[in-house]
Amino acid sequence: MKLDRTEQRIVGVLIEKQLSVPDSYPLSENALVDGCNQKSNRDPITELVSFQVAGAMMAMQQKGVVARVDGGGRVVRYRHKLVEELHVGNSELAVLAELLLRGPQASGALKPRVARMGYHAAPEQIEALLRTLAGRSPALVELLPLGPRERERRWRHLLGDGSEVGTHALGEGSGMAAAAPAAVASAPPQRPAEPESVVADLQRRVAALEAQVQKLQAQLVQLQSPNQGD
Repeated sequence: MKLDRTEQRIVGVLIEKQLSVPDSYPLSENALVDGCNQKSNRDPITELVSFQVAGAMMAMQQKGVVARVDGGGRVVRYRHKLVEELHVGNSELAVLAELLLRGPQASGALKPRVARMGYHAAPEQIEALLRTLAGRSPALVELLPLGPRERERRWRHLLGDGSEVGTHALGEGSGMAAAAPAAVASAPPQRPAEPESVVADLQRRVAALEAQVQKLQAQLVQLQSPNQGD
């Protein structure tokens, strides 16, 4: 399972809302946009728009990561499929969601954050769970080397495609980590990704949409072919 940065944020939001506000889950596309761009419990802060989320959802449906939920209403809703794909429980989901939403973190930093999703555990228990996830084949997380000014080693998820590497240069527990949010808050609004990343993201979405259109066109031809002799 290799997810780009947009897909990682969406999957993290789906897990978070499922565990913390289950009455709102599954989520509509609008709810996903709001959840992705939420100002709290997110690092980095993003400014995704509807077409980015819609394209990512289409790509992840093809990957088998998310699924549409047809409940008879007019609004389409979506759920994640990590339980089926990765065979994990709610405790593992809570930890993965935090790593997806906030990047690499130490087990001590994870303790209060996973608690809001129903996983109440001591740092030692969280550390043990992370080591279990790291020992799986393929591994779902890995322990990072101790960085400059860091007091604790941090864990990162391994569900990404590599595009997220370098996004969290300043981590939890480092002496400079506390200055990072302030710098982001005082800076003028910027695009959440470099122009090259945006172009590559758009190209992937367009390719997925074109493939879907071709599939629908082929199905339409098949439906029309029996009537051509009439």
